[in-house]
Amino acid sequence: MLLIYFLSFIFLFALLSIFFIYLFLILGYISTKVLFVSSSRKFVQKILEIMALKENQVLVDLGCGDGLFLIEAEKKYRVKTIGYELSLIAFILSKINIFLKRAKTKIYFKNFFQANLSEADIIFCYLWPSLMPKLSEKFKKELKSGTKIFSLAFPMPNWPNERIEYLDEKNKKWKIYIYQKE
Repeated sequence: MLLIYFLSFIFLFALLSIFFIYLFLILGYISTKVLFVSSSRKFVQKILEIMALKENQVLVDLGCGDGLFLIEAEKKYRVKTIGYELSLIAFILSKINIFLKRAKTKIYFKNFFQANLSEADIIFCYLWPSLMPKLSEKFKKELKSGTKIFSLAFPMPNWPNERIEYLDEKNKKWKIYIYQKE
């Protein structure tokens, strides 16, 4: 009988956990209009390889989710990493990841449209297309000359592409648009 109660408790706990995870993801989407998507390690490695980061550069991730992309960049390339996130669950998860991996990555629970991006050497974003025109204007006003922008999946309007890379060479599904501020 005790085993039945224990298993019932575990099952109920699992259901409630799933419910609250989905609730936080939905609330995050409602507040940011962007879904939180965690990327695979292989995917992250490929993006970082394309970026060709150099030690001490400043990498900024707009909508950094769980922070693992920035942590990986910091650890592997010794760059300064900064992220902005508005989804509470993703922000908390990023702080936990920073603690567990003993990283120096700085992640702010802040709208990146209100952030000063002028110290960035490299910007990474994987956002909805509807945000790109406003982001494009912010970049033109704020970024220093030479700053590189890596936009996953969605192009930046009114910016000439430096180049387009494919994360999946075989199927050419995932594009990363690369720009440089003049």
